[in-house]
Amino acid sequence: MLTSPSPERYVWTRRQPLATTAFDMTDTLDVRVARLESDMSHIRTSVADIKIDLRQVREEVSQLRSETHASLNSLDTKMDEQFQSVHAEFKAVRAEMQTEFKAVRAEMQTEFKAVRAEMQEGLTRVSAELRGDLKDSRAEMHGGLTALGTELADHRRETRRRDWAFMTLVVTLFLALLGVVTHGGIH
Repeated sequence: MLTSPSPERYVWTRRQPLATTAFDMTDTLDVRVARLESDMSHIRTSVADIKIDLRQVREEVSQLRSETHASLNSLDTKMDEQFQSVHAEFKAVRAEMQTEFKAVRAEMQTEFKAVRAEMQEGLTRVSAELRGDLKDSRAEMHGGLTALGTELADHRRETRRRDWAFMTLVVTLFLALLGVVTHGGIH
């Protein structure tokens, strides 16, 4: 796990800033030089401590970079493995779905063929029944029309016979009347 370094670890952060050297005009030149040399010694010590702290910071930054790169590489590897795993699962699911689809398709085709055969058989049976019924109806209609034709012919003959008889009666009566009139019967 990546950790950030604590600033209290470094020497230069714990020190108080150096106070500026105040020169007293009454001090001698030697005293002033001694003070400056002392301040320079403190500054050199502080600079050396800062350099040490900077080296430590560089080492920690380098270590942090290494840890970050290692973590990122590990994360990349894990992600690649996960993507490959998911891709393999998708391939397996796709293959399984294709197999299931083919099985369902074959089953549906079989069912459709069976339904088609049943419907064809039913249509053939209904067609045969309807043809038989139509033939029977045609025969009945033919018989009915033949009987009606015979009846009409009989009726026509009967009507002609009656008409002939009536005409004969009318002619006979006419002739009889004619004979009576000519023989002087009716005045």
